[in-house]
Amino acid sequence: MADSAESLTTPAAATLSSLRQLTVSRRSALLGAAALFSTVTPRALLAAVPPDPSPPTPSVILLNGNENPYGPSPTARQAIIRSVFESCRYGDQAIKTLMQAIAAYDQLTIEHLILGSGSSELLRMSAFLAAEGGSGGEVIAATPTYEELPDFATRLGLQVITVPLNAQHQHDLPAMQAAITDKTRLIYICNPNNPTATVVGLKALEDFMRAVPARTRVLIDEAYFDFITDSSAGSVISWVKTYQNLIVTRTFSKIHGLAGLRIGYAYAHPTLAAQLTAKQLAYPNIAGLRAALASLTDSAFIHSTRTVLLADRARIEDCIDRLGLTRTRSQGNFVFFDVRQPLAEFSKKMLAHHIAVGRHFTGYDQWARITVGLTSEVNHLLTALPHALSTSG
Repeated sequence: MADSAESLTTPAAATLSSLRQLTVSRRSALLGAAALFSTVTPRALLAAVPPDPSPPTPSVILLNGNENPYGPSPTARQAIIRSVFESCRYGDQAIKTLMQAIAAYDQLTIEHLILGSGSSELLRMSAFLAAEGGSGGEVIAATPTYEELPDFATRLGLQVITVPLNAQHQHDLPAMQAAITDKTRLIYICNPNNPTATVVGLKALEDFMRAVPARTRVLIDEAYFDFITDSSAGSVISWVKTYQNLIVTRTFSKIHGLAGLRIGYAYAHPTLAAQLTAKQLAYPNIAGLRAALASLTDSAFIHSTRTVLLADRARIEDCIDRLGLTRTRSQGNFVFFDVRQPLAEFSKKMLAHHIAVGRHFTGYDQWARITVGLTSEVNHLLTALPHALSTSG
Protein backbone atom coordinates (compact mmCIF):
# COMPACT_ATOMS: atom_id res chain seq x y z
CA MET A 1 0.00 0.00 0.00
CA ALA A 2 1.37 3.37 -0.94
CA ASP A 3 2.24 5.91 1.72
CA SER A 4 -0.53 8.35 0.77
CA ALA A 5 -1.00 11.97 1.78
CA GLU A 6 -3.73 11.14 4.26
CA SER A 7 -3.90 13.04 7.54
CA LEU A 8 -1.54 11.83 10.25
CA THR A 9 -2.74 11.15 13.75
CA THR A 10 0.38 9.87 15.51
CA PRO A 11 2.76 11.89 17.71
CA ALA A 12 5.43 11.18 15.11
CA ALA A 13 3.52 12.77 12.24
CA ALA A 14 6.14 15.41 11.48
CA THR A 15 8.90 12.83 11.52
CA LEU A 16 6.97 10.49 9.26
CA SER A 17 6.35 13.32 6.80
CA SER A 18 10.09 13.65 6.31
CA LEU A 19 10.63 9.90 6.19
CA ARG A 20 8.13 9.31 3.41
CA GLN A 21 10.31 11.42 1.12
CA LEU A 22 12.95 8.72 1.35
CA THR A 23 11.06 5.78 -0.13
CA VAL A 24 12.71 4.55 -3.34
CA SER A 25 10.33 4.49 -6.29
CA ARG A 26 9.98 2.03 -9.11
CA ARG A 27 11.15 4.78 -11.46
CA SER A 28 14.34 5.40 -9.49
CA ALA A 29 15.09 1.69 -9.43
CA LEU A 30 14.75 1.49 -13.21
CA LEU A 31 16.95 4.52 -13.67
CA GLY A 32 19.59 3.01 -11.41
CA ALA A 33 19.45 -0.30 -13.28
CA ALA A 34 19.76 1.45 -16.64
CA ALA A 35 22.77 3.35 -15.38
CA LEU A 36 24.59 0.13 -14.61
CA PHE A 37 24.64 -0.70 -18.32
CA SER A 38 25.95 2.67 -19.47
CA THR A 39 29.11 4.67 -18.93
CA VAL A 40 28.28 7.03 -16.10
CA THR A 41 30.04 8.87 -13.33
CA PRO A 42 29.11 8.50 -9.63
CA ARG A 43 27.65 12.02 -9.72
CA ALA A 44 25.46 11.18 -12.72
CA LEU A 45 24.22 7.99 -11.07
CA LEU A 46 23.32 9.82 -7.88
CA ALA A 47 21.52 12.47 -9.91
CA ALA A 48 19.32 9.77 -11.44
CA VAL A 49 17.51 9.33 -8.13
CA PRO A 50 14.49 11.68 -8.00
CA PRO A 51 14.47 13.94 -4.93
CA ASP A 52 10.78 13.32 -4.19
CA PRO A 53 9.95 9.82 -5.46
CA SER A 54 6.51 8.27 -5.14
CA PRO A 55 6.61 4.76 -3.64
CA PRO A 56 5.32 1.77 -5.60
CA THR A 57 2.01 0.25 -4.53
CA PRO A 58 2.34 -3.45 -3.63
CA SER A 59 -0.70 -5.69 -4.05
CA VAL A 60 -0.30 -6.98 -0.48
CA ILE A 61 0.92 -5.06 2.57
CA LEU A 62 3.79 -7.13 3.97
CA LEU A 63 3.48 -7.14 7.76
CA ASN A 64 4.90 -10.64 8.11
CA GLY A 65 8.70 -10.33 8.00
CA ASN A 66 9.68 -7.98 10.84
CA GLU A 67 11.34 -5.72 8.28
CA ASN A 68 11.80 -1.99 8.70
CA PRO A 69 9.56 -0.48 5.98
CA TYR A 70 11.40 2.85 6.02
CA GLY A 71 14.50 1.21 4.62
CA PRO A 72 18.03 2.60 4.59
CA SER A 73 18.90 6.11 5.72
CA PRO A 74 19.59 8.82 3.10
CA THR A 75 23.35 8.52 3.60
CA ALA A 76 23.14 4.73 3.36
CA ARG A 77 21.19 4.99 0.09
CA GLN A 78 23.86 7.19 -1.40
CA ALA A 79 26.54 4.79 -0.16
CA ILE A 80 24.73 1.87 -1.84
CA ILE A 81 24.69 3.70 -5.16
CA ARG A 82 28.35 4.68 -4.89
CA SER A 83 29.26 1.08 -4.03
CA VAL A 84 28.39 0.08 -7.60
CA PHE A 85 31.76 1.49 -8.64
CA GLU A 86 33.52 -0.70 -6.06
CA SER A 87 31.76 -3.90 -7.12
CA CYS A 88 34.81 -5.04 -9.08
CA ARG A 89 36.91 -5.00 -5.90
CA TYR A 90 37.04 -7.35 -2.94
CA GLY A 91 35.74 -5.88 0.30
CA ASP A 92 38.72 -6.60 2.58
CA GLN A 93 39.42 -2.97 3.44
CA ALA A 94 35.71 -2.15 3.70
CA ILE A 95 35.29 -5.01 6.19
CA LYS A 96 38.13 -3.68 8.33
CA THR A 97 36.80 -0.12 8.16
CA LEU A 98 33.30 -1.15 9.21
CA MET A 99 34.58 -3.33 12.04
CA GLN A 100 36.68 -0.48 13.39
CA ALA A 101 33.67 1.86 13.25
CA ILE A 102 31.33 -0.60 14.99
CA ALA A 103 33.83 -1.39 17.74
CA ALA A 104 34.45 2.32 18.36
CA TYR A 105 30.70 3.02 18.38
CA ASP A 106 30.11 0.35 21.04
CA GLN A 107 33.31 1.14 22.95
CA LEU A 108 34.83 -2.31 22.52
CA THR A 109 37.92 -3.47 20.67
CA ILE A 110 37.96 -4.95 17.19
CA GLU A 111 39.31 -8.15 18.76
CA HIS A 112 35.89 -8.64 20.39
CA LEU A 113 34.06 -8.29 17.08
CA ILE A 114 32.93 -10.76 14.41
CA LEU A 115 31.30 -9.55 11.19
CA GLY A 116 28.85 -11.72 9.28
CA SER A 117 26.52 -11.85 6.30
CA GLY A 118 23.53 -11.03 8.47
CA SER A 119 23.23 -12.19 12.06
CA SER A 120 21.80 -15.48 10.74
CA GLU A 121 25.26 -16.45 9.52
CA LEU A 122 26.64 -15.71 12.98
CA LEU A 123 23.99 -17.94 14.56
CA ARG A 124 25.02 -20.75 12.22
CA MET A 125 28.70 -20.15 12.94
CA SER A 126 27.89 -20.56 16.65
CA ALA A 127 26.12 -23.85 15.92
CA PHE A 128 29.14 -25.01 13.91
CA LEU A 129 31.33 -24.25 16.91
CA ALA A 130 28.97 -26.17 19.22
CA ALA A 131 29.13 -29.18 16.89
CA GLU A 132 32.92 -29.28 17.07
CA GLY A 133 32.93 -31.63 20.05
CA GLY A 134 31.42 -34.48 18.04
CA SER A 135 28.09 -36.26 18.47
CA GLY A 136 26.09 -36.11 21.66
CA GLY A 137 26.22 -32.36 22.17
CA GLU A 138 23.14 -30.43 23.25
CA VAL A 139 21.76 -26.97 22.53
CA ILE A 140 19.12 -25.38 24.77
CA ALA A 141 16.59 -22.99 23.27
CA ALA A 142 13.18 -21.61 24.14
CA THR A 143 10.05 -22.58 22.28
CA PRO A 144 8.87 -20.68 20.41
CA THR A 145 11.82 -18.56 19.41
CA TYR A 146 13.70 -17.59 16.27
CA GLU A 147 14.36 -20.94 14.61
CA GLU A 148 17.56 -20.25 12.66
CA LEU A 149 20.00 -21.54 15.26
CA PRO A 150 17.95 -24.46 16.67
CA ASP A 151 17.04 -25.73 13.20
CA PHE A 152 20.62 -25.52 11.92
CA ALA A 153 21.95 -27.16 15.09
CA THR A 154 19.62 -30.10 14.48
CA ARG A 155 20.95 -30.42 10.92
CA LEU A 156 24.47 -30.57 12.34
CA GLY A 157 23.53 -33.52 14.55
CA LEU A 158 23.20 -31.62 17.82
CA GLN A 159 20.28 -32.42 20.11
CA VAL A 160 18.12 -29.37 20.70
CA ILE A 161 16.48 -29.24 24.12
CA THR A 162 13.47 -26.94 23.96
CA VAL A 163 12.15 -25.13 27.03
CA PRO A 164 8.65 -23.59 26.89
CA LEU A 165 8.24 -19.90 27.64
CA ASN A 166 6.89 -18.87 31.03
CA ALA A 167 3.40 -17.52 31.77
CA GLN A 168 4.52 -14.04 30.68
CA HIS A 169 5.65 -15.46 27.30
CA GLN A 170 9.29 -14.78 28.21
CA HIS A 171 12.32 -17.05 28.26
CA ASP A 172 12.03 -19.23 31.37
CA LEU A 173 15.61 -18.81 32.54
CA PRO A 174 15.28 -20.96 35.70
CA ALA A 175 13.92 -23.82 33.59
CA MET A 176 16.67 -23.34 31.00
CA GLN A 177 19.25 -23.42 33.77
CA ALA A 178 17.73 -26.64 35.12
CA ALA A 179 18.03 -28.19 31.65
CA ILE A 180 21.81 -27.77 31.54
CA THR A 181 23.79 -31.02 31.59
CA ASP A 182 27.42 -31.91 31.00
CA LYS A 183 26.45 -32.32 27.33
CA THR A 184 25.16 -28.74 26.96
CA ARG A 185 27.41 -26.82 24.60
CA LEU A 186 25.29 -23.80 23.72
CA ILE A 187 22.27 -21.91 25.09
CA TYR A 188 20.34 -19.60 22.78
CA ILE A 189 18.41 -16.59 24.13
CA CYS A 190 16.67 -14.27 21.68
CA ASN A 191 16.16 -11.03 23.62
CA PRO A 192 13.74 -9.46 22.74
CA ASN A 193 12.27 -12.75 21.64
CA ASN A 194 10.86 -13.47 18.22
CA PRO A 195 7.89 -14.11 17.90
CA THR A 196 6.61 -13.04 21.33
CA ALA A 197 8.36 -9.62 21.39
CA THR A 198 9.03 -10.07 25.11
CA VAL A 199 12.28 -9.18 26.85
CA VAL A 200 14.21 -10.58 29.80
CA GLY A 201 15.57 -7.98 32.23
CA LEU A 202 19.26 -7.42 32.91
CA LYS A 203 19.09 -8.67 36.51
CA ALA A 204 17.62 -12.02 35.47
CA LEU A 205 20.16 -12.37 32.67
CA GLU A 206 23.06 -11.60 34.97
CA ASP A 207 21.89 -14.16 37.53
CA PHE A 208 21.61 -16.68 34.72
CA MET A 209 25.08 -16.00 33.33
CA ARG A 210 26.60 -16.44 36.78
CA ALA A 211 24.93 -19.83 37.11
CA VAL A 212 25.92 -21.20 33.69
CA PRO A 213 29.06 -23.37 33.72
CA ALA A 214 32.04 -21.76 32.00
CA ARG A 215 32.22 -24.72 29.58
CA THR A 216 28.76 -23.86 28.18
CA ARG A 217 28.48 -20.99 25.75
CA VAL A 218 25.52 -18.60 25.84
CA LEU A 219 24.37 -16.68 22.76
CA ILE A 220 22.14 -13.67 23.38
CA ASP A 221 20.53 -12.45 20.16
CA GLU A 222 19.89 -8.68 20.31
CA ALA A 223 18.46 -8.22 16.81
CA TYR A 224 15.54 -6.16 18.20
CA PHE A 225 17.49 -4.35 20.91
CA ASP A 226 16.83 -0.90 19.43
CA PHE A 227 13.08 -1.20 20.04
CA ILE A 228 13.32 -1.87 23.80
CA THR A 229 11.50 0.64 26.01
CA ASP A 230 11.47 -1.43 29.22
CA SER A 231 13.82 0.31 31.66
CA SER A 232 14.73 -3.00 33.35
CA ALA A 233 16.18 -4.37 30.11
CA GLY A 234 19.12 -3.43 27.92
CA SER A 235 22.13 -4.63 25.98
CA VAL A 236 24.73 -7.00 27.42
CA ILE A 237 27.48 -6.43 24.86
CA SER A 238 29.83 -5.06 27.52
CA TRP A 239 29.55 -8.37 29.37
CA VAL A 240 31.80 -10.07 26.83
CA LYS A 241 34.69 -8.49 28.74
CA THR A 242 33.61 -10.46 31.81
CA TYR A 243 32.13 -13.72 30.51
CA GLN A 244 34.42 -15.67 28.20
CA ASN A 245 31.53 -17.98 27.20
CA LEU A 246 29.17 -15.20 26.01
CA ILE A 247 28.30 -14.31 22.41
CA VAL A 248 26.06 -11.32 21.64
CA THR A 249 24.69 -10.89 18.12
CA ARG A 250 23.39 -7.73 16.47
CA THR A 251 22.15 -6.88 12.98
CA PHE A 252 21.76 -4.03 10.51
CA SER A 253 18.56 -5.70 9.22
CA LYS A 254 16.10 -4.12 11.65
CA ILE A 255 16.45 -0.50 12.82
CA HIS A 256 18.93 0.24 10.01
CA GLY A 257 16.58 -1.13 7.33
CA LEU A 258 19.25 -3.20 5.53
CA ALA A 259 17.66 -6.66 5.72
CA GLY A 260 18.28 -7.39 2.04
CA LEU A 261 21.96 -6.47 2.22
CA ARG A 262 22.85 -9.01 4.95
CA ILE A 263 25.16 -7.35 7.46
CA GLY A 264 25.32 -8.63 11.02
CA TYR A 265 27.90 -8.63 13.77
CA ALA A 266 28.65 -10.27 17.10
CA TYR A 267 30.73 -9.63 20.17
CA ALA A 268 32.61 -12.19 22.25
CA HIS A 269 35.78 -12.51 24.30
CA PRO A 270 38.74 -12.27 21.86
CA THR A 271 39.53 -15.98 22.17
CA LEU A 272 35.95 -16.98 21.45
CA ALA A 273 35.67 -14.32 18.73
CA ALA A 274 38.65 -15.85 16.93
CA GLN A 275 37.10 -19.31 17.17
CA LEU A 276 33.87 -18.02 15.66
CA THR A 277 35.62 -16.15 12.88
CA ALA A 278 37.33 -19.40 11.88
CA LYS A 279 33.88 -20.85 11.11
CA GLN A 280 32.96 -18.11 8.63
CA LEU A 281 32.07 -19.39 5.16
CA ALA A 282 31.39 -16.14 3.28
CA TYR A 283 32.17 -12.45 3.36
CA PRO A 284 29.68 -9.54 3.44
CA ASN A 285 29.00 -7.76 0.16
CA ILE A 286 30.42 -4.34 -0.65
CA ALA A 287 27.02 -2.62 -0.94
CA GLY A 288 26.02 -3.85 2.51
CA LEU A 289 29.36 -2.89 4.03
CA ARG A 290 29.19 0.65 2.69
CA ALA A 291 25.53 1.06 3.62
CA ALA A 292 26.13 -0.17 7.17
CA LEU A 293 29.05 2.21 7.67
CA ALA A 294 26.97 5.15 6.43
CA SER A 295 23.93 4.18 8.49
CA LEU A 296 26.01 3.92 11.64
CA THR A 297 26.70 7.65 11.43
CA ASP A 298 23.15 8.73 10.49
CA SER A 299 21.87 8.91 14.06
CA ALA A 300 19.15 11.46 13.24
CA PHE A 301 17.48 9.13 10.74
CA ILE A 302 17.76 6.13 13.06
CA HIS A 303 16.20 8.13 15.88
CA SER A 304 13.38 9.35 13.63
CA THR A 305 12.66 5.86 12.34
CA ARG A 306 12.56 4.45 15.86
CA THR A 307 10.22 7.23 17.00
CA VAL A 308 7.74 6.55 14.21
CA LEU A 309 7.82 2.76 14.62
CA LEU A 310 7.35 2.93 18.38
CA ALA A 311 4.45 5.36 18.02
CA ASP A 312 2.72 3.07 15.55
CA ARG A 313 3.48 0.02 17.70
CA ALA A 314 1.64 1.77 20.53
CA ARG A 315 -1.33 2.48 18.24
CA ILE A 316 -1.59 -1.21 17.32
CA GLU A 317 -1.37 -2.29 20.95
CA ASP A 318 -4.03 0.25 21.93
CA CYS A 319 -6.33 -1.16 19.25
CA ILE A 320 -5.72 -4.72 20.46
CA ASP A 321 -6.54 -3.65 24.01
CA ARG A 322 -9.74 -1.91 22.92
CA LEU A 323 -10.80 -5.11 21.17
CA GLY A 324 -10.34 -7.01 24.44
CA LEU A 325 -7.64 -9.34 23.14
CA THR A 326 -4.71 -10.83 25.03
CA ARG A 327 -1.26 -9.68 23.90
CA THR A 328 2.32 -9.58 25.01
CA ARG A 329 4.11 -6.35 25.89
CA SER A 330 6.05 -5.72 22.70
CA GLN A 331 9.69 -4.75 22.82
CA GLY A 332 10.27 -5.33 19.11
CA ASN A 333 9.06 -3.84 15.84
CA PHE A 334 6.14 -6.27 15.84
CA VAL A 335 3.21 -7.26 18.04
CA PHE A 336 2.00 -10.71 19.14
CA PHE A 337 -1.56 -11.34 20.23
CA ASP A 338 -4.35 -13.90 20.58
CA VAL A 339 -6.83 -13.65 17.68
CA ARG A 340 -9.27 -16.19 19.25
CA GLN A 341 -9.44 -18.30 16.10
CA PRO A 342 -7.07 -20.60 14.22
CA LEU A 343 -4.26 -18.54 12.75
CA ALA A 344 -4.91 -19.97 9.28
CA GLU A 345 -8.43 -18.55 9.32
CA PHE A 346 -7.29 -15.18 10.60
CA SER A 347 -4.50 -15.01 8.01
CA LYS A 348 -6.96 -15.76 5.22
CA LYS A 349 -9.26 -12.96 6.42
CA MET A 350 -6.35 -10.52 6.61
CA LEU A 351 -5.27 -11.42 3.09
CA ALA A 352 -8.78 -10.52 1.95
CA HIS A 353 -7.89 -7.05 3.24
CA HIS A 354 -4.54 -7.24 1.37
CA ILE A 355 -2.45 -7.72 4.52
CA ALA A 356 0.04 -10.56 5.10
CA VAL A 357 0.70 -11.51 8.75
CA GLY A 358 3.30 -13.74 10.37
CA ARG A 359 3.46 -17.53 10.26
CA HIS A 360 2.34 -20.10 12.83
CA PHE A 361 4.48 -20.74 15.92
CA THR A 362 4.49 -23.88 18.05
CA GLY A 363 2.21 -23.68 21.08
CA TYR A 364 0.48 -20.53 19.86
CA ASP A 365 -2.11 -21.85 17.41
CA GLN A 366 -4.37 -18.80 17.75
CA TRP A 367 -1.74 -16.10 18.06
CA ALA A 368 -0.66 -13.72 15.30
CA ARG A 369 2.59 -11.83 14.84
CA ILE A 370 2.20 -8.57 12.94
CA THR A 371 5.06 -6.27 11.96
CA VAL A 372 4.76 -2.52 12.42
CA GLY A 373 4.59 -1.07 8.91
CA LEU A 374 4.40 2.42 7.48
CA THR A 375 1.90 4.66 9.24
CA SER A 376 -0.45 4.43 6.25
CA GLU A 377 -0.18 0.63 6.40
CA VAL A 378 -0.90 0.66 10.13
CA ASN A 379 -3.96 2.82 9.42
CA HIS A 380 -5.20 0.16 7.01
CA LEU A 381 -4.41 -2.58 9.53
CA LEU A 382 -6.39 -0.89 12.28
CA THR A 383 -9.39 -0.62 9.96
CA ALA A 384 -9.14 -4.24 8.81
CA LEU A 385 -8.46 -5.83 12.19
CA PRO A 386 -12.00 -5.69 13.65
CA HIS A 387 -13.41 -7.23 10.47
CA ALA A 388 -10.84 -10.07 10.48
CA LEU A 389 -11.63 -10.79 14.13
CA SER A 390 -15.37 -11.05 13.56
CA THR A 391 -17.01 -14.43 12.97
CA SER A 392 -18.03 -13.41 9.46
CA GLY A 393 -14.59 -11.98 8.55
